[in-house]
Formats: sequence, C-alpha cells, structure tokens
Amino acid sequence: MALRLLLACIGLLIGMSNASRGLKDLPSCPDIRQLPQISPTVTKAPVVDLEWLQDNTDQHVLAITKKMGQDAGGVWYSSDGAKTWEEKTVLLNSTLQAGESLFVNAVFSSKSDPKNVVLLGNGLTYWTSNDFGATYTARQTPTKWKGMSIKSYKQHPHNEAWLLVLVKRPACRTMDHMQQECPFDLVLTRDLFSGNPNWTNLTANANSQVAGFVDFDWGSNLCPGSSAECSADMRVREETILATIYQHPGDYDQPWDPDVHFVMSNNWFSSFDTQVKCGNMFEIIGRTVYLAVANSCPVDPSGRARKDKPQYPQGITLYTSLDGGNTFTQACLPVALKQEGYELLQTHDGSGAIIIVDFLINNGYMDIPASSVYTAGPHHALFSLSLTDVYHADFGFGTDFARVEGLPGVYIANQMLPSDDSGAEGDYGYDLSDSTSMPLVETRITFNGGGAWQRIPAPSAFRHAFCDRCDGRECYLHLHGMSSWDSVALSVPAVYSNPSAPGIIMASGNTAAKGDGLDSNDGLCTWLSTDGGVSWVDVAVGAYIYEYADWGGLIVMATHPGTNDKPAEEVKFSWDYGRCWQSVPLSEALMVDNIRIEPDGQRPRVVVHGRRCRKGMSDKCFYGADDKRSGVAEGLMYLVDIQELLGAKPLPACLEADREQWYLPNASSPVPQARCVLGKQMYVQRRKPSSTCLNGAEYKRPQAVNQTCGCTVDADLECDYGWLRTTNECRALPRDRMPTCPVVDSGTYTVSSTGKRLVHGDVCTGVDGVIPDTDGKGGSTGGSPTPAPSPSGGGGKKKGHSGLFKFLMFLLVVCVLAAAFMGWWRILATDAQRDTCTELAWGMLNMAVDVLHVAHEKLRALWARVRGGHDSYTTAPQEQDLGYFQPLGDGGPSSDDRNSLFTLK
Repeated sequence: MALRLLLACIGLLIGMSNASRGLKDLPSCPDIRQLPQISPTVTKAPVVDLEWLQDNTDQHVLAITKKMGQDAGGVWYSSDGAKTWEEKTVLLNSTLQAGESLFVNAVFSSKSDPKNVVLLGNGLTYWTSNDFGATYTARQTPTKWKGMSIKSYKQHPHNEAWLLVLVKRPACRTMDHMQQECPFDLVLTRDLFSGNPNWTNLTANANSQVAGFVDFDWGSNLCPGSSAECSADMRVREETILATIYQHPGDYDQPWDPDVHFVMSNNWFSSFDTQVKCGNMFEIIGRTVYLAVANSCPVDPSGRARKDKPQYPQGITLYTSLDGGNTFTQACLPVALKQEGYELLQTHDGSGAIIIVDFLINNGYMDIPASSVYTAGPHHALFSLSLTDVYHADFGFGTDFARVEGLPGVYIANQMLPSDDSGAEGDYGYDLSDSTSMPLVETRITFNGGGAWQRIPAPSAFRHAFCDRCDGRECYLHLHGMSSWDSVALSVPAVYSNPSAPGIIMASGNTAAKGDGLDSNDGLCTWLSTDGGVSWVDVAVGAYIYEYADWGGLIVMATHPGTNDKPAEEVKFSWDYGRCWQSVPLSEALMVDNIRIEPDGQRPRVVVHGRRCRKGMSDKCFYGADDKRSGVAEGLMYLVDIQELLGAKPLPACLEADREQWYLPNASSPVPQARCVLGKQMYVQRRKPSSTCLNGAEYKRPQAVNQTCGCTVDADLECDYGWLRTTNECRALPRDRMPTCPVVDSGTYTVSSTGKRLVHGDVCTGVDGVIPDTDGKGGSTGGSPTPAPSPSGGGGKKKGHSGLFKFLMFLLVVCVLAAAFMGWWRILATDAQRDTCTELAWGMLNMAVDVLHVAHEKLRALWARVRGGHDSYTTAPQEQDLGYFQPLGDGGPSSDDRNSLFTLK
C-alpha cells in the first residue's frame, strides 16, 4: 500500500512537471472587429511577380503572370495601388512576331522619371512605355537575341539608363552546346528609358579580341555613392566594366578554364587590360572583388609562373582584391578543400562576406548534400570555419543559412547531426559519414556573427496544444530554411525577416525533444519572434505565409498549402505584434503562393496572390470539373488595405509617445538589459505593442543609437584562422594538414596564440583584455603570438623538423633494429623461438593483405564517387575524409551541458 502511495505521488509530481510546459492563457483581445469580406481580381494565369514602379506614391503596380508548365503568361497594370487591375496581355500579344509567346523576364522603371518603363520579354520583342505601363511600344532586340537567352543583367548603380545584358549568342544551337560552351555576348545600352534604346554589342566592339564573355559587373559597384568615392588606386571610373572573357572561339570548353581571364575596360571594350590570367568568375561585395581562379592556370594572379602544381588541378582558388581588381590576395580557408564552387553571403554591414562551400557526405548508403560556412574576421582574406553540415532540404535549392535583417550579427541556420550513436563524437566533433541513418536536422542561432551557435529553446508555454511536441522533456524549436521554401517538391515557408521590421522574425517549424529535430509534418506550426530570435510564440497551427507592413507595426499572414494542400479562407493581421489577430474573410478561397508589399514595407496594405482551388477542398472553393474556364490555372489577387477595412474606425497616426527604444534583450541578465552584439548595444525605434496606431508612409525611422561595450570572450571573439571551436574553446588544427596561407606565412597577419580574433564588424573596447598578443585584427601587440598551429594541434611554439629529417631518422632506427634482430636470429635464438617468430610473421602478413584489400575497395568506392559526382558539389569532401574539423555548434548532440546570394559555380 505504501509503495502504491509512493508511486502515485511520483506520478503526480511528474504530471505537475509536465504541466509546467503547458498551454499559455490566450491573450484577452477585446478589440476584435467584424471586418467586411473582400473580393479578388481573377487573372488568367497565376501571378509570379509584382513590380511596384519607382514613384513615391506606390500607386503604379505591374503583375506578371505565368501559365503553369508553360513559358507564356501575361501582364496586368494597376494605377491605384493594386486596388483595381487592367489586363495588358492582349495588347502585348498583338505585337509579338510569329512563333513568339508572351512572358516578361524583367521590368525596369526610372527613378528620376517613374513613368518611363521597359519590359524585357522572352523572345525577340521588348516594350517601352512612357505612361507607367498603361500603353506600350514594341521594339526588337538587336542582333536577334532572345530574352529567354539572357543569363543576367545589371543596371549601373549611378546612371539608371545604363544597362548591361549578358545573353547567349543567337547562332548557338543545342548541338553546339554539347561540344563546347555557347558563347555569350555582353550588350550595352546607355539610354534605356529614351523610348527607343540604342544597343551596343561589346563583343563586336572588341575588334575580335573577345570571343565571348563569362561574367561581368560595373566597376562603380565598388563605390556605392559615386565613382568619385573610390580611392585613387582603384582606377575606377563611371565607364569601368569588370569582366571575365576568352579570346578565341572554342577556348571555353571546361567548367574552370585556364583560357578565361579577368579583365577591365574603361572604353566599352574598344580596349581592355588583362588583370588576372585564368580568372573565371567574380563577385563584388562592398569594396572587395572576390575572384575564382582556375587551379590549372600556369601562372599565379601576379603573372609569375607557378612553382608548385596545385593539389586539385580541376578546382579553383578564391582570391580577393581591395583595390578594384588591380592586385589580389589569396583567400585562406583553414582546410584542404577541393574548391569547386562558393556561395557568398554579404554581411550586414555590406563590407564582408560569408563563404558557403557545398559538398557531399557519403555514409556508405547515400550521398547527402551539405554545406560548410566560413566567416571572415577583420581581414578580408582569412576565413574560419563557423558551422558545418548545414542542411539542404530534399529537392530544395540553396542552403538553410539566413541572415536576420535589421539585426547585425544575427544569423539562423539548420545543421545536420547523427541521429544514432554511429556518428561518434571525436576530438573535433562528430562525423556524419559514419552514421548509418538519415541525419537529424536542428536549428541553430548565433548572436555574434557566427562566432558561436546555440539551439533555440522551445517556449515554456504554448497557445496551441498541437504545437507542443516536448513531452515534458528538454525541448527545442526547429525552423524551416530557404531550401524548404525554394523547392521543386513541397514548399514550406521559411525563416523571414525584413529590415523595415527590426527584431521581428517569422518561420514555420516544430518543437521537438532532444534527440528529435525538424519535421515537415509532425507538429508543423507557424512561429513568431518579436525580440530578434531570443524567444518565440506559436501563432498558428500549420504552415502560414507572412509579411510585415507599416514599418513592422502590422503583421499579416494567411494559410499556406504547405504539406497538406490547404486553401486559405481568410487573411489575418495583427497590430500588436502577434498578441491578437483580426480576420479578413475572403469571398473565394485560394491556394496562397505569397503575400507581397511595396519594397519599403511602409504602407498598411498588402497583396495576397495564389491559385483557384477545386470544389470540395473548402466551401469557398468554386472550381469544378465541369467548369469550362482554365480552372486551377487561373490566379487570384486580393488587396488587403487595413485602413479601408476598418472603415469608420481607422487606426490613428502614431505620436512620439507611441514609440519606444527597442533592443535585443540579453536573456541571461536577471534584469532587462540590451545584449551586446558586435561590440555594441543597439537601440532601435519601434511602435509600442500597446499603442494601437499606424506609423504611416511618411514615417522615417531614426538611425539606431549604439552604445559601445567592453570586449568579452563569449560575445566578441571567434576562432582565428587555423583554429576551431569545440564546445567553448578554440583548438588548433594540425599544422601539417592545413593548406598554405600567404597572408599568414608572410607575416602580414599574425594569428593570436589564444586562437581568437574579433568577429567581423565588432567594435568592442579593451581588446587587450581578452587577446593579449594581437589587436584582434591580425596586428601584433607583443606577447607570444603563434604564427600558425603546431602539428600536434596544440597552440605552443613547438618547432618541428622537416619531413626529410624525420624520414632519415626513421630509416636509421629501422636499420639498427633490423641488424639487432638478425644478430639475435643467427646467434642467440633457439629453434622454438624461431618457429614462434615465423608463425607471428605469417599472421602479420595475412593481416596486412586483408588491410590492403579493404583499402583497395575503399579507393575504388572513392574513385566511383569522384567520377559520378554532381557538378554542384565537391564529390570527395576533404572535411569528411580528414575527419578532424567538425564543429559542435553549441556542444553537439551529447554535450549541451558543456555549452545572407552570390554564387561562384
């Protein structure tokens, strides 16, 4: 009896403990209003893009539609801010040549004179308008290039009428492309909005010195304000074009080609200077040029003959330039990577880059796509591993790595971990290649620019019981990333932030007890954070799509088809940061594709667009099988104008008393306090949650107020080049396994003996208190700096002997031992001892044969992976093969107690 009573008490205590993570009392919402039903505009094909023309009123909008499964669509025009629409498809179709179909690839509108508009189609025809797109004049592309053949285009940053277009040469056919890369021409206009633009083919302008263009950009993008801002050593003018070209037909015949060169021209390619031989592709980020150079190049970027053969001759090496592409420095990644391609994500301040390197993990059963993330500290060319095994969703594009807009230094990523014990934790982390099952996916967040990552704790209470999948255990929140949204399979809304709404983040995802992770179905809910990702609340069951209006003061969301193909019957909005929600009924349900707002996100109105739904899916789905219209291929657009919906009781304009200085909270502080991020506490003006008012289109948010913080190890430092974070420490990578780094080897940059440096963009004070021997930026200040990690992986000043010396010493020892053994065998050994040694020798020989056989099979499998790999990934990733630099995020699956695209491919 006593035992039963004891068990009952224990059960009661457990139940009370589980109940502590229970349902949150729903907020009291006395001001819920009955809002009128709104009706849609029906389009003949779903909307794929909305373009607000660049007038200050945001009244003129173009909707681009596309028929499902076809390269054909239409254009709709609104002159009243998307309230009513007029179709322009018939007008544009009447101007097409025989065999052409209508689809608009790009829309350009003039900032200085917004009524001037240019539409690029997918055929030979493009259109100009001088009345905001109400009427059009058809034009024909020069040299008969087609819009569908455009690879990329770039407007000049200071002269809006200057446009460069990289387009496939019309003469190239599919059979030609099977033998070599199709040549691309670079076409220029300097009077885009004149009504009848003149075009110049820069390939022809080069007088047979250019056979084709590969990549290009305006040099003025190095100088955001004006070219006059560029320093004298950049030699950049308004006319400067940076490009990669090849000079002879047929030269460009492999992915990373030594016959492609990085050049600069100041006269529209009447002449040009070759800056770097074998430079294939490049990107401009801030004032830095990032250039991918083919490893098969016979010379280095300075033009000197290479002394050593590259380790991976078919790959590339990344170089950076701070002087407009005149001189380059080799970018250093701390591991021996087969560098096939990079994605570059711009840091919040626009001056630095985060490198995302894709690779494949082979666990013996399958190839799993993944990425490693490398961050650059104060020096633009030195990158350290921040996070590895970053997740890609099945059939998704991109990487689950997101920059949280409006909050410098905050990023969210999804990381894969072993879901079983086979991916064992070692000295430097875990190894997914040893795992025998699909990996676990967990969400990580960083508040110091990638210096350290942590899990997102699940809420302590929930609004919806469905969203609680914690079972009373240690529990975390996992959010879908961009690869789930940009997917050819089931699309799920991803982590979303906007600089117009600082501190507000929304995402779809699920909670899970430790040992479980991201799930596309079980417990899928929509989540909101209004404090920059520190805490989260479940605002809806299932997947919703979301947008922010009125400078972040309004949050709008609608049901997204997600994984259950569910139509939306209403649109919801909140004016108190998600505490209470108003519902706007729709006259016809739809499968929502997206919610859009004008680029500044300043007005209290949004456009919801999607596709019509079939009868039976909802009482408000009206398309039936006997319907003769185009049915599910038809699109719907709703304008949700908050002020108009509120009618006689609109929201008043906010006063200064309705606003507050918001800050990213320090969750570890016992009193409300701003977190120090990148060496400063940032205070941003936002509307108070309790103020029911609108900021309005005329509101201008003041500049953030910053207060500098003192430097601390946890908040301001990351592991320096050649060092790796394991739990809370930085450990040196073995020196003999690292690639050479000219910046470090030459003494230009000094690696601290602490293995730490300042995070990129950090402005904290008192660096010498946390890094005694450098300034945190590679400058020596005394002490005992370590030029590079030692072979043992320690951080000391131990000197190693050369490989030849070690080999000779090894031979000497072997010879001495062999001579001693032969003397013993001949003189001292008995017959029994000789028999024993013979048996041991045969056993060791058989073991060696077995080992060689296994090694042979492994090499054959590795060769098959290399030959059969996908072009987008490195197929034999050195990080997995070396197995020594896997970081643990916030401590890995069993050690929690220790606790932003550009593409070069």
